[in-house]
Amino acid sequence: MVCAGILIACGGAELHRHVARDFRRVEADFSQAWEAAIRTLGERGFEVLASDRPSGMIETGWLDINPGFVATVFTTDQEDRYSTCGKPVLGQAFRAKQARLALTLSAVRQGETALRVEAFFRTQRYTDTILWSDRPLGDEACSSRGRFEEEIRMEIQFRALSDRRDRLRRGVP
Repeated sequence: MVCAGILIACGGAELHRHVARDFRRVEADFSQAWEAAIRTLGERGFEVLASDRPSGMIETGWLDINPGFVATVFTTDQEDRYSTCGKPVLGQAFRAKQARLALTLSAVRQGETALRVEAFFRTQRYTDTILWSDRPLGDEACSSRGRFEEEIRMEIQFRALSDRRDRLRRGVP
């Protein structure tokens, strides 16, 4: 009974949430960084649900990023490096992971744009008992480890620089 109580208490522990509050520099004009961001998100499979170029805001829908993820109070399979969902309480399981992104771009000066990337993660919570296995119970928010945001920022920077190089090769400023 004591062990079961400890497992239940640990399963419901609050997770530390990584919140991206900082802007990082992208060495590109705003329009180049904006186009690089839109193309990067599309190539990653994200659907852009909202974009407002004058305010620099881009938001995506949810995308399956780890369909093989499964966690119970005892085991975790297919954990990824992008987020952590903790452990579900006894009698429940987590399955699959999804992510959505919120980007903010801001022109700093000629050839420089500030970029903030925020990633949000979730998993599906299910019952995991002998009598009611696989009954969906809703979504569970997961904590970002900050790696996915950094990957997206780096891809946008790389794409913006590559696009600028290609334009310069063609003689277009």
